[in-house]
Amino acid sequence: MVALAEVFSAFNITELLRVVWMEVALACMAATVYFTLTGWIPVPGKKDAPKAHRNPTGKVDIQETTEYQLVTKGLGQRCNWSKPLRPGQVSDAIALLKEMPETIAGCVPTKLAPRLLMAAAQSPDFDDVMAEMDVFVGKIEARSLDAVVQEAAKNKDVAACRRLQVMSSLLSIPKSTQAMEAFARGFASDAACLRTLVEEAEAPLSRLFAKVVLEACTTLKDVDLSLDVFDKIADCDAGYLRSVVEKAATSPTTDTACTKDIALHAKEIRACGKNKDIKGALNIFEQNCKHSTNGLLFNSIIDACVESGNQDKAMEFLNQAKAGGFADVITYNTAMKGFLSQGQIAAAKCVFAEISEKGLSPTLASYHGLLNFHVNAGDRSNAWKIMADMQSAGVSPTAITCSILLKGNLNSADVSKVLALVDTIEPMDEVLFSALADACIRTRQLPLLAKYQAKLSSKGTSLALAAPTYGSMIKAYGQARDVKHVKELWGEMTHHGVQPTAITLGCMVEALVMNRCTTEAWKLVQQMRSEEATKELVNTVIYSTIMKGFAYGKETDKVMALYEEMRTNGIQPNNITYNTILNAFAQGGVMDRVPALLEDMKNATPPADPDIVTYSTLVKGFCNSGGLDRALDIMKMMQEEGKLTPDEVMYNSLLDGCAKEQRPTEALKLLEVMKKNAVAPSNYTLSMLVKLMGRCRRLNQAFVIIDDISREYGLKVNIQVYTCLIQACFNNRQPAKAVALHDRILKEGLLPDEMTYSALVQGCLKAHLVDQAVHLAKCAHGAALPKVSGTPPGINARSRDELVNALGGQKGQALLAELAACQTGSAAPQGKGSSKGSSSNSAPWRR
Repeated sequence: MVALAEVFSAFNITELLRVVWMEVALACMAATVYFTLTGWIPVPGKKDAPKAHRNPTGKVDIQETTEYQLVTKGLGQRCNWSKPLRPGQVSDAIALLKEMPETIAGCVPTKLAPRLLMAAAQSPDFDDVMAEMDVFVGKIEARSLDAVVQEAAKNKDVAACRRLQVMSSLLSIPKSTQAMEAFARGFASDAACLRTLVEEAEAPLSRLFAKVVLEACTTLKDVDLSLDVFDKIADCDAGYLRSVVEKAATSPTTDTACTKDIALHAKEIRACGKNKDIKGALNIFEQNCKHSTNGLLFNSIIDACVESGNQDKAMEFLNQAKAGGFADVITYNTAMKGFLSQGQIAAAKCVFAEISEKGLSPTLASYHGLLNFHVNAGDRSNAWKIMADMQSAGVSPTAITCSILLKGNLNSADVSKVLALVDTIEPMDEVLFSALADACIRTRQLPLLAKYQAKLSSKGTSLALAAPTYGSMIKAYGQARDVKHVKELWGEMTHHGVQPTAITLGCMVEALVMNRCTTEAWKLVQQMRSEEATKELVNTVIYSTIMKGFAYGKETDKVMALYEEMRTNGIQPNNITYNTILNAFAQGGVMDRVPALLEDMKNATPPADPDIVTYSTLVKGFCNSGGLDRALDIMKMMQEEGKLTPDEVMYNSLLDGCAKEQRPTEALKLLEVMKKNAVAPSNYTLSMLVKLMGRCRRLNQAFVIIDDISREYGLKVNIQVYTCLIQACFNNRQPAKAVALHDRILKEGLLPDEMTYSALVQGCLKAHLVDQAVHLAKCAHGAALPKVSGTPPGINARSRDELVNALGGQKGQALLAELAACQTGSAAPQGKGSSKGSSSNSAPWRR
């Protein structure tokens, strides 16, 4: 009985296990079917599948589950990299995904994020999809990228890997170590993408990532990239990675017996070259070249010679490499670089031609070397010839190519040609856009720059540029008086979290000040001062710029408030600051404040010694306020010190002061001193003297001074001086001389302007020479001088009204109509000196 019970007991246990096993199998099958239908992709880490919950009625709410299913359906039910998605399918899913609570809260669900990335990478409308995904910036976790990159690498889909790399940058998805390794496997056949990865990765590189890249380098025979990898690895990994390279180096041209140390020795040789230690580089090469049966050490020693400026030695090693059959394209490119650095373009082109003669194909780097040389030399013709040769050889331009071209001295046509190339490169990176922005600024083509900014924004590509680039753009738009664009650029920079430099802030402040937004500039500076991260950016130059804005508006109190703020914040004023404040005193007529400021200059640490600008500003200020004697004393004191010599600006300010106070004796003495000190008078100097002599009833002396100075210094008298002389003639009741000056002006080939003709007309009216005034008015409008037409200057409204009133009645209205007809070119008025059939637009207005 006991035995029978044991048998039944064993049978029951077996039957029970069989039933339990069937239940488990059915449960697994059900789970498989569910996961297949919902399209769920497991992602490492926590699971955040949606949970159904009961609503107040007690029924299960399936809305959340439905949203997940709809999004999953839009992004594709399975990982199928070969089957393209229907246009608009991804967009529909993205629209739903944007409204999901998790996304709004700041994180795309990890269950859906991998499908989102996968669907975008395989979308035929990649640019449009990326524009729609702009709202997901910073909302996708690194583990989601890991899963998708690993899948793409597994399928050897290089195109998908490239797009995923672009998306990781645009959407600010951090790249984990696993993602970098997966990208490296995906890019195993793409040297350019591998190089970008290595440059992006932080040192020291992870061992597995470095291993994958080095294995790819061995296959691709990219020695330079392998050296870059060894530059960024940890010392403890060097031995292991050298063994990896040794194992992977199966090419018949590679001596596996010495691979272990070649890379390290090549790195040491290049390091010596960068330090200009050619002897050290030669010692390492001579000790190890006997072990090398490839061109790595030769390329390194040639590069070291080039870096050290020893091109002859570089050519010796090039010949050795060629004789031993070790020379590759990198060898020739390095030799070319040496010749180009010394300006030997003919020798560089000979080396370039030899590449093809040896059965090799010039690389992009080969063309870039020559292109960069011609661009830097300003040789646009040869630069475009290199571009034509490059494209004929089937070598496509890259962002680097366009950046090289854009840094040259281009004209508008050249810029258009480069932009045609830029349009073929997607996506545009920061380096290329910075070069484009700089070229547009230099050629004053800001509308083109705005166009490309708008183009990037429309594609959802918002580049966070470097602070210097933003500074250059802000400065350019400030000079173009486009203050709206200036503010937008500053807002964009802060939005992207780009830390401004002191120069960038200075450009922003200068742009605001020159556009009469000085108060806004001050508020910005106060804001920057209040934040610890930007406090140190506010310097003396920035404060001085704001002071100039307030000084221009004669807001002396605000200038002094800024000065006190500087002193409170411990920012030391310099000569520019003090001169700006003095100029504000001169503009505002508060020269009584000067002594206190001069005392501050004296007590500053270190003391701020007055310069020529300081003295000129003081002289100008006292002359403007009627203190000519004080101004003369200042110049005398400066001369006695013997450190500085008065310049033309100072003499002109003193002559202006003499004119205002009608002191011709002092003016003539100043003119003699000016000549004695070899300071050549200018047209501005003549204007001051003519005004003075006219006011002092010395008209003949004014004519003599003009004739003497123009003859002695070969100075061509301009229209402003003649206008002053015309006014002086009328003020001295010499209208005939004034009118005669009109003929003299035309004879000398000068073009009278509106002020000249207005002075002539008003002067003739005051002298009761109405007919002469009418004739001159017609000349001003091009009616009486048919050979001088096009855009005549005319006369101002006041002179025209006075002339019409002097004529009165119908004569005045007839003249008014005649002058108006001249300006529109609808009639060919006849008058003194006119010829029948002539019109005001028959020939260009010329001198």
